[in-house]
Amino acid sequence: MEVFFVRHGQAEDYGPSGDDHGRRLTEKGATQARAVGELLLKLNLEPDLVMTSPRARAFETGVGIMAGVEQRGQPICQEWLNFDLRPQIVLDELAALPDEVTRVVLVGHEPTFSGMIAWLLGAETGFAEVKKASLAHFRLSPPSRRGSVLRMLVPVKALLLG
Repeated sequence: MEVFFVRHGQAEDYGPSGDDHGRRLTEKGATQARAVGELLLKLNLEPDLVMTSPRARAFETGVGIMAGVEQRGQPICQEWLNFDLRPQIVLDELAALPDEVTRVVLVGHEPTFSGMIAWLLGAETGFAEVKKASLAHFRLSPPSRRGSVLRMLVPVKALLLG
């Protein structure tokens, strides 16, 4: 299975009601999200499924990615992609997907995405830094830590160059 970890794009400082949950993407964040999808399309890596945290900025990032890969529909919100991301839960959820799902985009937050990526790489003391709208592409076979291979890490600045 190919898994793409994408941190949400740039977002407002505060949501409509002053909370964190409703923070929406800025115009720049929407551009970043679409650029992620356009890269996946250009590389023929269109996802079978896009799953996001239920927070507005993550969901809107998923929408932008789907627009960039020219897919219809909506991302699927998953509570387990929220701030308290747990590596074993991620692997269990991925393993439970139908066999025909071979490429999945997961959209979430810091600091747990960096922690997840470092964990998949087997880091004991190090930490990965995932900037907003950056893309980390892993091959997990089966969805497990032992079978993880980092295939691509693309910072958002590289996505917006072309």
